Amino acid sequence: MLKITVIKSSSKCHTCDETEQIVSELAESYKNQVECRILVNGTPDVKEFGVVSTPVVALGNKIYSMGKPVIKEKVEGWIKRELAG
Repeated sequence: MLKITVIKSSSKCHTCDETEQIVSELAESYKNQVECRILVNGTPDVKEFGVVSTPVVALGNKIYSMGKPVIKEKVEGWIKRELAG
């Protein structure tokens, strides 16, 4: 099972909310292969990622995006690559 983590800001962040929505929708499409978790920056679970800015998208323990908006098709490509590997 591929674990996808979205780390979002503790304050209101439009980009973080969009990222959460995109990743959640994709995780639903791959629900038997992907597990999605949403974390809030500043909590103990986030320390292992070394977050500098949000939002963060990590697949497994590898950060694919940090501090930038994501595009649904790009995230889906990351998921397919990780599932194939």
